[in-house]
Amino acid sequence: MLDINENVDDIKPYIPGKPIEEVQRELGLDQIVKLASNENNRGIPQNVINKLQTKIQDLFLYPDGSLFRLRKKLAQYYKIDADQLIFGNGSDELLQMIAFTYLNKNKEVLISEGTFSEYTFAAKLVNAPIKYVSLKDYTYDLEAIAMRISAKTRVVFLCNPNNPTGTYFNVSTFESFMKKVPPKVLVVIDEAYYEYASGDDYPETIKYLKRYENIILLRTFSKVWSLAGCRIGYGIASPKVIASINKSRQPFNVNRFAEESALAMLDEKEWVHSITAETKKQMAYLYSELDKMKISYLSSRANFVFMTLKHDAKDVFDRLLRKGIIIRPMTGFGYVNSIRVTIGLPHENKLFIEALKKVLQEINAK
Repeated sequence: MLDINENVDDIKPYIPGKPIEEVQRELGLDQIVKLASNENNRGIPQNVINKLQTKIQDLFLYPDGSLFRLRKKLAQYYKIDADQLIFGNGSDELLQMIAFTYLNKNKEVLISEGTFSEYTFAAKLVNAPIKYVSLKDYTYDLEAIAMRISAKTRVVFLCNPNNPTGTYFNVSTFESFMKKVPPKVLVVIDEAYYEYASGDDYPETIKYLKRYENIILLRTFSKVWSLAGCRIGYGIASPKVIASINKSRQPFNVNRFAEESALAMLDEKEWVHSITAETKKQMAYLYSELDKMKISYLSSRANFVFMTLKHDAKDVFDRLLRKGIIIRPMTGFGYVNSIRVTIGLPHENKLFIEALKKVLQEINAK
């Protein structure tokens, strides 16, 4: 038998939400509603589809490894310098690049419990020691994290809003935290749901990059920008941090079609604003229905709702699946009675509520 690295052998593979095609094959259902992976179910605007159809003919060419056009356009969008950007095959690849750049068996990382599992995955790939810090009221406890920083700490992973709870830390909490973080510790802020969360007292973290060189922001085109199938994310940091991480980047790590898709979507700002507005409206509908059903949930600043039931989450998931509704049980995050549900289209949200009522009736009738 071949030996594999112990740190790799210890890794639990990431299990994504079930794809629609798999459920159709397994259960023979025609109508499937996927509310498991926090995608934008509105899909792609037609004018973007039209633009992309003219780009298919160029797919025989390697992509631009520097992503010059996208780098320039995104820099203009955020009013930053182009050398403050790095791109990845989704934010997941950027997490691994950060781990390869800053961590090893002697350099530890701080990760919160009850958060996105890919932080642990990236750390284990490089055999880095991991310190876990508990959430406080389902939210990142930045004060506790700051207290756990040691002489060996080199990276802290934060997720704001947090996946899977949808909770967030505010400006004052973040500013207080950063004052306690040594310059040698890189603070990685995963803001995959930034567009849904921004406003009020949510930290506009880009402005802190001028004050702190030890911050990198991770954002993505997979959520509100509707490009989950393209796999393209990006990091924003100081030019020095970007240059360091870029050393571990594979050449041509973002494909040509993904770049063209991102370029086209960046022209759809008003469309994106309409998505976030509609999401808030539909979230209010879900809150109202859950209140009527006396189901506990967390107020969310993302495009999903974390709810806790009086029943086993896996059982609820299986029963909803048989009715053609795909959601995400939170068992893998340690919440055995909780599920996470993406805010879908209006008719999808209604179908979910109807199916959930039937499932709970079935369970209670046992």
